[in-house]
Amino acid sequence: MKDKEKITLWLNRISQITFFLALFIELTIVILDKSSYLIQYEGLWFRLTFVLFGISLITVRHHWKEWLWFALFCILGLISYRATGRNEILRWVVFIWSCQGKDMKKVLKVTFWYTAAGCLVLMLLSVFGIAGFVAQEAVYRAEEELRYSFGMGHPNAFHCMMLAITWLGIYCYHERIKWYGYGLLGIAHIILFFFTKTRTGLLMAIGSMMITIILACWKKIQDKKWIYLLGIAVIVGAVVLSVLMAIYSTNAEIFKELDKYLTGRIGVLKWDSMRSEGMIHTWTLWSEARNNYFFDLGIVRMFYWFGIIPATIYYLVQCRLLWCAYKKKDYMMLMVVVVITIYSIFEAHYISDYTGRNYIFFFLGMYLKEMLGVDEKRQTSVV
Repeated sequence: MKDKEKITLWLNRISQITFFLALFIELTIVILDKSSYLIQYEGLWFRLTFVLFGISLITVRHHWKEWLWFALFCILGLISYRATGRNEILRWVVFIWSCQGKDMKKVLKVTFWYTAAGCLVLMLLSVFGIAGFVAQEAVYRAEEELRYSFGMGHPNAFHCMMLAITWLGIYCYHERIKWYGYGLLGIAHIILFFFTKTRTGLLMAIGSMMITIILACWKKIQDKKWIYLLGIAVIVGAVVLSVLMAIYSTNAEIFKELDKYLTGRIGVLKWDSMRSEGMIHTWTLWSEARNNYFFDLGIVRMFYWFGIIPATIYYLVQCRLLWCAYKKKDYMMLMVVVVITIYSIFEAHYISDYTGRNYIFFFLGMYLKEMLGVDEKRQTSVV
C-alpha cells in the first residue's frame, strides 16, 4: 500500500471515530435533557462535540464548492454569534459538513436505536422508582388531572420523543414496513394519547401516518414533481402562518379560536412577558442577546432567537433539500421534513440548542453534495 493511501485510510478512520464519538455525546445530551437529571457543564460538552465534528470534517475529502459554501455559512454563524452570543449556527454548519464521507443511512439508524434505547431506560428508571416520575398530577387546560410522562419531565415531552422516534424509524425502515404496520403505529399513538392527553401529538401521529400510508402505497406519486412542490408549499405556508401568529397573536379572531385548542401557545406571546417576547416587534434581522425567552411556537422561536435573515435562509435551505429529495425520489424524507415543519409551528422540540434533536440536519448532511451541485466523479480537491 502506498504512503498516500495509508494516510487517506488513517484520516478516514479518524474522521469516523471522532464523528461517532461526538454523535453519541450529542444524543446522550438530548436524552438526559428529557430526564430529571441536571446536565453538568453542558456548554463544555457542546464545545467538545464542536471540536470532534470539526476534526471529522477536516480529515475527509471535500470539493472546493463545499469549502466555499462552508466558509460562507461559517461567516453567517459568526455574525449570529456576535449578535446573539449563540453558537448554534456554527455548530450546525460544522456538523452538517462533517457528515461527508459517512454512511448516513447507518448514522440515522444508529441515532434511531440509541435514542430509542435511551428513552426506554428513562421509562424503566421511572417505573421502578429509581429516577423521574411515571405520572404527574398538575393543572392542565385549567383543570387538575393525572398525566403520564414516564421519566421525561412532562407528558408533552414524552409524546414528542415517541413521535420523533416513530418518524425516524419509519424513514430508516420504511422499505420493510407493510401498510398495516403504519396503521398499528397510529393505533399505538392513540393508546399513548390516553396516557399523555397530548392533542397535538395525537393529531400529528394520525396525520403523519396517513401521509406515510399514501406515499408508501400510492407508488405512482412517489416520483411525481408535484408532491415535492406541495411539500415546499407546506414549508412556505408554515412560515407564513407563524409570521401571522407573531404579528397578531390572539388579537385576530382566527388565532384566538385556534389558541383554545393549543392551550394558550399563541396567546403566550402577548401575555407571558413584559416585552411580549416572540411577537413581530421583537424580531430583528440578526436577533440580539436578550432574545432568549422560551415558548412553544417553534418556527416563531427560530426567527426570534436567530433573526430574520438566518431563519429565512434555514427554511429556504429546507425547500432546496426537498427539491433534491425529488431528484432522488426520497419520498420518505419528504414526509419527515414536512411533518417536522408542521409540528414546529406549535412545538419547539426541533428548534433548540441540541443538534441531535433535529433530524433535518442529518438530511442536510446526507444531501449536501446534491444541494451544492457537486459532481463526485469530478471531485478534485482534498483536505
